[in-house]
Parts: sequence; structure tokens; C-alpha cells
Amino acid sequence: MDDKVIVDLLGQVGNLFTSSLELKENIDFMLKAAADLVDCDAATVFLLEDDGVSLSAIATFPFSESLGQVAHFTLGEGIVGWAAQRRKIVSVADATRDRRFKSLDLAYAPRSCLVMPLESPQRLVGALTLARREVQPFTNIEQALMQIIASQAAISIDNARLYAAQQRQLAEIAARTRELEVANAQIAEISRLKSEFLANMSHELRTPLNAILGFSEILKDNLVELTPEQRQECLENIHASGKHLLELVNDVLDLSKIEAGRMELAYDRFGVLSAVREVHNVIRSLSERREIDLRIDVSPELLEVRADKSKFKQVLYNLLSNAIKFTAQGGHVWVKAQRRKDQLVVDVGDTGVGIPPEHHERIFDEFYQLDTMTTRQVEGTGLGLSLTRRLVELHGGGISLESEPGKGSVFSFTLPISGIEMSNGHPHNRVLLVEDNVSNRELARMVLAGNGFDVDIAVDGDEGLHKARSKPYDLVLMDIELPGMDGLTVTRLLRADPKTATVPIVALTANAMKGNEQEALAAGCSGYITKPIEVSNFVQRISTYLSPAQV
Repeated sequence: MDDKVIVDLLGQVGNLFTSSLELKENIDFMLKAAADLVDCDAATVFLLEDDGVSLSAIATFPFSESLGQVAHFTLGEGIVGWAAQRRKIVSVADATRDRRFKSLDLAYAPRSCLVMPLESPQRLVGALTLARREVQPFTNIEQALMQIIASQAAISIDNARLYAAQQRQLAEIAARTRELEVANAQIAEISRLKSEFLANMSHELRTPLNAILGFSEILKDNLVELTPEQRQECLENIHASGKHLLELVNDVLDLSKIEAGRMELAYDRFGVLSAVREVHNVIRSLSERREIDLRIDVSPELLEVRADKSKFKQVLYNLLSNAIKFTAQGGHVWVKAQRRKDQLVVDVGDTGVGIPPEHHERIFDEFYQLDTMTTRQVEGTGLGLSLTRRLVELHGGGISLESEPGKGSVFSFTLPISGIEMSNGHPHNRVLLVEDNVSNRELARMVLAGNGFDVDIAVDGDEGLHKARSKPYDLVLMDIELPGMDGLTVTRLLRADPKTATVPIVALTANAMKGNEQEALAAGCSGYITKPIEVSNFVQRISTYLSPAQV
């Protein structure tokens, strides 16, 4: 190769090294340039890892497909580690005669080698090796040419790695910023909900208290001349307001018990028809005053269910009282209960005002009430349907709504006929599995369900966050790499929410690199299970994260 070609090639190398921050592009070009300048059979670049002691091959020319077969070194190990540790250029005439070489496969062993440390002004970057299969030592000129390339390459590689590290840091900062934005939005939402809760509570408490205090003051101080009928009316108002106040307090306490996981169900087997009739007897006066036709249909009449009878009646009372309140005088309300396979299905319907489709989900939120002329005229706490849904789900059932404005509503809820105790002796452990991969999701669900767990599924971070907040779970299995909001962000938000702060969250992930587990635990995970799961002991492992009362 003549001098002009060499100078031109060196100029091209220098221009690339000063203009590019792409690590792979720089390394690939350096290897090709080295092979063009110096006759060799192979050229390899080793980079020093972040641990400061490991040298790993990152590129080889021209046998790029054989990169995985290239040996790895630590500083001081083999001829590459020896040269890098001492920052010395090493030219070996015959590698098979040099004891510094790592074990060699003689069939593929290099003979003449040149090892050149890659060193920027700040640090050791790695090493460059050139090899020949024949004994043909590298000349001083060849060494000088490679030293020129190596010096420029080391600076370029160092800059590219610093740039890549900076980009990673910027990406992490951006991700943290997004997490903070989500967390701040969540805090703002919690603050809004708290303010809304306090405003609603204040209004709902003051309304009955106003009647109680006002009418009792009239009676106590004889402020108004009252007829016996008016006096009786005052007493009835005080009594009705007191009952309403007690219902409000009880609803709030029941919701708080469920959210804290302290609501216990007292299971019993009872006839559905007898329970429905007991509720009917309590609510009959309300339906008769409004001349509403209330019908009951339980089929078969001897249908039984295993559940908490008082909670079952509370659900039924809440749905029936709502149906009667929002049905015009002379309308129809009905209860229909039947067995469908292993489920009790109960429909509570009416011919009332109906509910627009966009409100079908939110109607179950705490204190949420439709702002219509009819709802403003009806007294209510806004907690009944929320509590109803929680009680149904606590039994292992579900509730749904079909309704159209002006055509009435039908609330349907289901309960397991035999209750929620599993035949294998496990209690009803409610597990939320947050997993986007279909196969992994089905495998975990199959193993858990087969061992007596009730498994709910979320396919991304946003759905997982919503479901974890919507009802109580005994355990959340959280994948880390999720579409949209990642698993660690969801974990941090659940830990920051008083409703979900105590729920065990176990990372179930394919991330098995050093530091992944510590990062998950720091985010709030209670445990860390890597995929692929060991099916034989998977249930035993997750059971260690459940409270003793649940296992």
C-alpha cells in the first residue's frame, strides 16, 4: 500500500472518529481500517466493562458471526489482560510459544499477534488485537500505524460510551419525570377525592343533623305551638333522620373495613327465598307508600346459597331501596333469583328513571350520584352501590348493570352457590396477575386457579393500577416490563395509596440481571420471582407472602 493511500485512509479514520458518537459504527470502521492498513487474518476489539476488571469482545473482523466464541478476559489474564493491565503494546511472534496466552485451541490458534491497549487521556477503554495464522511478526511500521488508529479510536470509543451513558441517564431522568408526573397526578387526584369526600360527608352529615337538632330544639324549648299531629311529625322526622345518620356512619365504617381488609364474612347456608322475604318485609312500607308493585321470583323455591346472610340481605336492601326510590309512583320493581350452574344469579329491576350508559361504571364509585332533577330530590349517601359492589366481590361474585334512561334499570349480581372456601382447604385468596404476555399469563393463571386461588387478570400497567384500587386483593403478581406504565411505576403508586399500601406485591419477571431485584424491592415489591417459573413450587413461594391467616 503506497504512502498516499495510507495517509488518505488515516484521514478518513480521523474524520469519522471526530464526527461520530455511534460506538458500533466507530468500532466496525476501526477494525476494517486496521485490516486494510495491516495484513492480518483477524482483528478484535475488547472493551473494559463497567466493573473495571472485565474485558469482553464487542466486535471482530471479518468473522463477526464468531464473536460469541471469542474468549473473555479479566485484567491481567491472558495476553490481552496482561497488555491492558500494563498499558503496553505487545507483539508476539508465535502465540503457541507464549505462556501468557489463555488456553488455545491449536487447530484455530493465532500465531503472530499484536495486542494494543485502547487508552484515552482519562481511562483505559479496552484492547485491540490483530492476529495472523502464520508466523509473520508485525513490523515496527505496522505497529506505528496501528498505534495511530488505536489512539484516536480510544478517544472516540470513550466519547461514544460517555455519550451513550448520558443518553441512558437522560432516558432514566425522562422516565423518572414521567413517573413523578403520574405520581403528582395521583396525589392531586387523591387530594381531590379527599376534598370531595369531606365535602360530601359534611353535606350528608349536616342534612340529617339539621333535622334532628332543629326539630328537637322546637320540642325542647316549646318554640312553636304544636298540635299533637305536628308534635308526632317532629318526632318522626327526628327518628327518620337519626336512622339515616346511622346508616351513613355504618356504610362508611363498612367501606373502611373492606378497604383495610378487616371485613370478615360469617358464612351460613340459608334459603334464598326466606332472605328475600325478610328484606321485603323491611322495605314493604316504602313500596306501599309509593304504590309500587314489588314482585319476587325465586326458582326453585328451595334454592339455597352459602354466604353471609346479613351481608346478602344488605346487598339486596341497597338495590331494592334504590329501585323503589328512583321509580315513579305506580311503577314496578322485581327481584328474580335463580341458579345458573354453580352460581346464584339475582336480578333487581325497576321501571324507573334509568341511567345513561356513560355512568354505568362510575355509578359504583363512592359518593358518585347522577346530577339530575330526580336524584336531587332523593335522599342518599352515595355510598350504597359502592358498598354493594364491595360486599358482592368480597363473596367472590360480581355485579353488573343494564339500564336506559326512561326505561328503568336491572342490577344483576352473582354469588358462588357453595361459597368461596376451596375443596383443597385453601381459603379464598384473591390474586391480581398483571401480565401482558398471553402464554405467561395463562400458565400462571392455570397454576394458581388449580390450587384454589381466585385469579383476576390485568394486561398492562394502567389496567393493573385500576383493578388493584377497585377491589381488595390478597396478593398482586406484577410483571415489570409492561406496555404503557411499567410494573415498578405501578408498584410505587400502589404503595403511595393508603388503600393499597399494605397489599403484598411480588415481582414476576424475566428481568434477572444484577440489580433488578434490588430495584424492585426498593420500589416496594415484597418479593421477586424470576421467569421461567418453577411450577412445582410456585404456589408455595407466593404463599410465603400471604398472611398466616390466608395460607
